[in-house]
Amino acid sequence: MPYTEIVRAIVALHLAAFLILFGHWLTMTGLFPGTVRRCAEQYERRPVRATLVGILSFGPVLLLLLNAGNLGHPLFQLLAIALGSLALLLAFLGSAGLALRIGRNLSPEEEIWAQSRRGSVVLGLVFITPALGSLFLGPIGLASGFGAFLLTRPWKKKVFPEQPSDPHSPAPANPDAPAIPPMP
Repeated sequence: MPYTEIVRAIVALHLAAFLILFGHWLTMTGLFPGTVRRCAEQYERRPVRATLVGILSFGPVLLLLLNAGNLGHPLFQLLAIALGSLALLLAFLGSAGLALRIGRNLSPEEEIWAQSRRGSVVLGLVFITPALGSLFLGPIGLASGFGAFLLTRPWKKKVFPEQPSDPHSPAPANPDAPAIPPMP
């Protein structure tokens, strides 16, 4: 009978991990829908670049977080934990774009929250797969989410936001042109 309890504990841990991932991705989609959309576009255009940038940038930060206890001064430990936690939240934000991308492919006619929910379920199930998912795909997915977030550059403001062009709309008025006087 002790094996039954071990199996129940493992199932409970996987269920808890799934719910945590699911909750983070849906929360990020609800709080930052524009950034999540841009991260999903990064996954559509440059998924390999997002993964490589994420591995090269998120990897050292994650190692710093895991070795924060070995740092000498408590202030350095606190800074390492704060930096690692921020990087982890940004990785969840970027990987919410991956979940949205998966959801868009599964149900393109749905609303963004339904696409994100569906993609989060699929991606969460992949991440909690015992060997391949939790040891390889989960960390690589979070690192690629961090890379996708960095590639979107949300800290840069666009001077002229892109607006869809409508060929039937009248041309915008030129403010420098002289006004035409009305006809009598």
